[in-house]
Amino acid sequence: MSRFVKSLFDSVVIPPCRKVPVLRRLANYVSRAVSEEGYHELRSRFISNGRHGRWSTADRETVVRRFEEIESNIELGSTPTEGLIMAEALLSLDAPGDVIECGCFNGGSSAKLSIIAKMVGKKLMVFDSFEGLPEVDEFNKKDFNARKGAEWVSDWTAGRYAARIDFVKSNITRFGEISVCSFHKGWFCDTIKPDVLPEKVAMVFVDVDIPSSARDCFVPLWPRLVERGAFFMHDIGFIKLLQTIMDEKLWTEQFKEFPPIIFGAGYGMGDDAPYLGLMVKGRNLSAEYINSLTVFK
Repeated sequence: MSRFVKSLFDSVVIPPCRKVPVLRRLANYVSRAVSEEGYHELRSRFISNGRHGRWSTADRETVVRRFEEIESNIELGSTPTEGLIMAEALLSLDAPGDVIECGCFNGGSSAKLSIIAKMVGKKLMVFDSFEGLPEVDEFNKKDFNARKGAEWVSDWTAGRYAARIDFVKSNITRFGEISVCSFHKGWFCDTIKPDVLPEKVAMVFVDVDIPSSARDCFVPLWPRLVERGAFFMHDIGFIKLLQTIMDEKLWTEQFKEFPPIIFGAGYGMGDDAPYLGLMVKGRNLSAEYINSLTVFK
């Protein structure tokens, strides 16, 4: 189908479906089917990158097969393209430390990350309330999306995207690599603490929707991210959330550093990765290194 049809579907059909789990799953399935052309191009490139890198084309074909099995069996909040973008980055990182995910929904993205984490010899720490979104004030309840109309954005209601921890673990056990995972149940402000975090973090994936939750993750995790590490956010189209993590005082007074480029800010990393953004840590990083983390190297 054409991009126009997909855009029409995403703007007219998906918004009223997002609050009803059964309809949301159906709408997401159709939307992803429409996106197949772009995904298959990226999928082919992801595999062919094995001709020149550490991980062979056979290794990468196995990753794709396992990822697609996950997508066929688990409802995810992220797209197949977004999954491969993060997989390429993690396979290509030149950075020590473990991987952290904040906001895991049903564990589909966790299963994908766990597969790559095991390949590269890293642990995956999964932080989630396992009760869905928290109660929030009026400011945090509704955001604006830079590439979607107001009718697309619904209120962030308490309990939305809830999944039990035993259900998440079951999904990862079945489709991912549970042996590299640890789980940290509770609100981010209570669980992402210095005594819990590893000394070094190589990659972070945050998918939490709400500005205050994003800050609760970003403030303790950014300082632990090592030089040349990657920080992915899945809420990069939301304006209030972007304003929250780019707050001037946060960078000048707390982090005391210049903020990095946010690749995808407000738009995402393409039409098939519309919510994903990336920051790479380091003051003097070469363009070549940042490009090496991408699928289209």
